[in-house]
Amino acid sequence: MAKSVLEEAETYLFRDSSWVGGKNDNDAVTNGDLFQTTELMFLAYLCTAEDTARQLRDNKLGRIHHRLLYVAVKKPGKTVGEVLSFLRVTNQNIHRPLGDLVEQGFVEQRTSAADRRKRELHATKKGEEMFEELMRLQYARFQNAYETVGKSAVRDFWRVLWCILDESDREWLLRDREN
Repeated sequence: MAKSVLEEAETYLFRDSSWVGGKNDNDAVTNGDLFQTTELMFLAYLCTAEDTARQLRDNKLGRIHHRLLYVAVKKPGKTVGEVLSFLRVTNQNIHRPLGDLVEQGFVEQRTSAADRRKRELHATKKGEEMFEELMRLQYARFQNAYETVGKSAVRDFWRVLWCILDESDREWLLRDREN
């Protein structure tokens, strides 16, 4: 009989006396634990990124387009400067992709009411629809995983991810939550 996903995880992930596996009383995180975490995060990222990559390619877009679309949809009104800082890219890196999104009608740039020298990014209806389509497969992947592991494991996973974030990213998220 085939093993469930969780049984496979138990067999693979907790096969030795690692800290995470809890088969010993030692609370020290080993290099093996750290490598396993890094490897799993890397592969999970590749899987979720590939879900959107096919749709992006069909629209002649790439990952930077997806990141810009995320900001325009989920953080509307951010200035180009704020986006550069958040995405950790230079103006040169986003100039063409942003132009593509504007030209294809996914994003519009508006002059800031607070500072007319600055441009703010906003998704169009077409951009919002594209973003939702891109996220649909990723949401399905996460939904399946969450249903498999349960709510408390998801909350613990979120806590781990939160602690991995740079302080500036946590501040960005908290600041936006307040607005």
